[in-house]
Amino acid sequence: MQRRFEVVRANSALQNLWTRRVIAFVIDSLILLIVFVVLNAVLALVLFVPLLVFNVNAFGGLFSGFSAIFGLIIVWGYYVALEGSTGATIGKRFVDVKVRSLEGTMSYTKAFVRSFTKAWLPAFALLFALDLIVGFATQGDPRQRFSDAVANTAIIHARACGSR
Repeated sequence: MQRRFEVVRANSALQNLWTRRVIAFVIDSLILLIVFVVLNAVLALVLFVPLLVFNVNAFGGLFSGFSAIFGLIIVWGYYVALEGSTGATIGKRFVDVKVRSLEGTMSYTKAFVRSFTKAWLPAFALLFALDLIVGFATQGDPRQRFSDAVANTAIIHARACGSR
């Protein structure tokens, strides 16, 4: 059996699917960035005004801690809620792809498992890179990252499952 990378390299339909996945990821990242910037601005105001009033010099650490927690909640919430309920994020809908469970129905648990490495913290960026590398370097369904294989999910063209 060939490694996923070798299968994708030789198949234009799979190359198209992975191109769509990358575009969807960029779209979703831009959406999440906008949401994150707006929420961070609100959070900064909520935390900053009381700290100025009470003249406390603890703003930086407090803000960065809340910011990291909100970042995790926002990113995981976005992917888990949308993929768990409809099988597609806004970016995936835009490029006409969908997450499909390979066994049973798509669930929030499967969405969480496949989205675990997508958080924006530096440690998770390394995990996401490893998720892609291990997924491409191992044998199996060429529509899957490693976390897709663990969650038993794959990305498919939305038209292939009869819905959009």
